[in-house]
Amino acid sequence: MSTIQTTISAVTVYPDRARVKRSGTLRLDNGAQVLEITGLPVQLNPDSLRASARGTARARLLGVQVQRAFFAETPAEQVRQLEASIETLQDDLKRLELQANTLEHSRNALLKIMENAQTFAVALASGEMSLEKQLALMEGLQARLDQLSAEGQKLASKRREVERKLQKAIKDLEQQRSARPPERYTARVEVEVSEPGDLTVELDYVVSGAGWKPLYDLRLQENEDEAVLEVGYLAQVTQKTAESWENVSLALSTARPAMARTIPELQPWYVRPPAPPPAFRAAAAPQGMRAKTAAVPLAEAQDSFAMLAAAPEMEAEVVEATVESSGSAVTYLIPGSVTIPPDGAAHKVTVSRFSLKPRLDYVAAPKLVQAVYRRAKVNNDSPYTLLPGDANLFAGDEFIGATPLEMTAPQGEIELYLGVEDRIKIERELKRREVDKRLIGGKRHQAYGYEIKLENLLPVSASLTLHDQIPVSTHEEIKVKLESTDPKPAEQTEMGLLKWVLTLEGKSKRAVRFDFAVESPQSMPVIGLP
Repeated sequence: MSTIQTTISAVTVYPDRARVKRSGTLRLDNGAQVLEITGLPVQLNPDSLRASARGTARARLLGVQVQRAFFAETPAEQVRQLEASIETLQDDLKRLELQANTLEHSRNALLKIMENAQTFAVALASGEMSLEKQLALMEGLQARLDQLSAEGQKLASKRREVERKLQKAIKDLEQQRSARPPERYTARVEVEVSEPGDLTVELDYVVSGAGWKPLYDLRLQENEDEAVLEVGYLAQVTQKTAESWENVSLALSTARPAMARTIPELQPWYVRPPAPPPAFRAAAAPQGMRAKTAAVPLAEAQDSFAMLAAAPEMEAEVVEATVESSGSAVTYLIPGSVTIPPDGAAHKVTVSRFSLKPRLDYVAAPKLVQAVYRRAKVNNDSPYTLLPGDANLFAGDEFIGATPLEMTAPQGEIELYLGVEDRIKIERELKRREVDKRLIGGKRHQAYGYEIKLENLLPVSASLTLHDQIPVSTHEEIKVKLESTDPKPAEQTEMGLLKWVLTLEGKSKRAVRFDFAVESPQSMPVIGLP
């Protein structure tokens, strides 16, 4: 049995696991032989391991077996290196402390000499020292004191740097010790050699404890001619597989191998008549409606806009990943070599940086928040599928905030909210509230009117999408009717949602008015009205 030393050459990282390729070369003679590859991680899936061989030796690959191997102590070459580094840093810290103490003693002695003014006065009075010599002596002492202070500051800076390195080395040592269990897998590859030579054996296997997720930097850059949305597509790769990926070829895949093992099975779909409602349920419904239309915090305004629109839920050169598609999965090949240690920390790699052309406008729902929000709609003209992840938003160099980004395929549309536009003012006010005391057919008639005032302080025109609503009745005897609007809304839904698409000229004011009426039986209280 011969042991073959292997190194990891390539890694493909999936959202929840990774596929590792490692290889090694050995000189072989004629005959049947067993090649042993040790030190494989315990996170390895034995069923996924495959072996292949090539080289100048003429050989047949007979099979491969995987077995667990236990160690009396953890194989920890990297641990020993970290321990040696910690000892060196601790020695450096002690040496710096001794130097700092020596400087402090010298500085204190110098201060005592400079504070002994009486001795200098006696020497000056007795003629033993001239005034010029005394001034020169004092200047020399002061210069030496300044030099000692500067050296002390340098030592303090070096000491802080060594302490930071020491703390990092201690944390790395703790992570390495916890990440390396006292057991491994060993692969035994059986080959039959008919002509001696060099044989390169390659193993391919899947490990758990690894994954990646996207992170985006979206920066809106504006100039006099046009606006550009710069997209930084990053990937955060983490792994705790107990083996270090050093200078490997890295690929990121959107495939989910675990999802392909079974097909979802449909369960019976039952229908039945509704249970008899409690006596109070009909009266409680309007109150539930009122809760849905209550004001929400500013941070939820974006989701509220989607609800009102009835949308479904849902300078240095930068290297870019090469895109490969296979079925529904996409793989990004990261150029160059990448090193990712098994520390469980997020290591960022750049997938791509590209620019898109946004369409800018403004959105407001003054019933929820009396503010106007800037919106950017942009088509994903890149070849990259943007996976669900967090996106940091910037307007120029100003950080606006973070927002979740939904999956967007190439040519799909992205919608972003870029904060409040303070230069467009909006105010919503109840202008009419009347109750007709005359009862016609036993019905009560109530009328309401709202006015929304808009003022554009920008020097240019602005396209604004305005959302509002009228009540929706949940009882057959309560009727709601939109009596008048000025201007007419571009859209009105069965759920009472109103939408206007307005053009506000620069440095101008405008008002939107709508009135509605609610008719109900005299004896029936109506909950949810202003």
